[in-house]
Amino acid sequence: MPQPDGFLHIQELRMLNLNLTGKLAPELGQLSNLTVLNFMWNHNITGSIPKEIGNIKSLKFLLLSGNQLSGPLADELSFLPNLLMFQVDLNKITGSLPKSFVNLISCRHFHMNNNSISGQIPSELSSMPALIHFLLDNNNLMGNLPPEFSQMPKLRILQLDNSNFGGTEIPASYGNMSNLVKLSASFPFSIDYQFIQREKGYKYLFLIDRFM
Repeated sequence: MPQPDGFLHIQELRMLNLNLTGKLAPELGQLSNLTVLNFMWNHNITGSIPKEIGNIKSLKFLLLSGNQLSGPLADELSFLPNLLMFQVDLNKITGSLPKSFVNLISCRHFHMNNNSISGQIPSELSSMPALIHFLLDNNNLMGNLPPEFSQMPKLRILQLDNSNFGGTEIPASYGNMSNLVKLSASFPFSIDYQFIQREKGYKYLFLIDRFM
């Protein structure tokens, strides 16, 4: 039986691996009861991620990996207080990471790897209290690694390899990250002796020479 609100009552939209083409419509932001938005592995969805998705306060899973999405990430995507998983890896996203993403207070999985994101990683993102996986590898990031990341209480995986962090240093404070089990980063890095002493608790430590 048709609902009086049309399709606005929908809670899950799973459109993964259907070879869809075209762009994501801004009208998706009207699905105010949505908890899952999944367009992964369609390979040919283009355009930017609509800022209107930030209107879906109930959204828990924003899954857009494996497409041709481009353009910068809108600040409005930080207006999702219940978001648990934010995956846009394997796209063509450009621009910098918005500092406003610190407002994603429930986010546990932040997968931005394999894009063309540039600039400095905002130190403000260290205040994301629930983050477990922080994947930023294979981008065009540069500058310093924020020492504040050592204050992330639940972080377990931090992937930073294959970007442009030339001549920087892995902060010694990263050796204090008691829950971290994987850290991957690309040379050239200088590594503080205290960091080497403290990192013994890591299960995986990958320091990759990208000039080999």
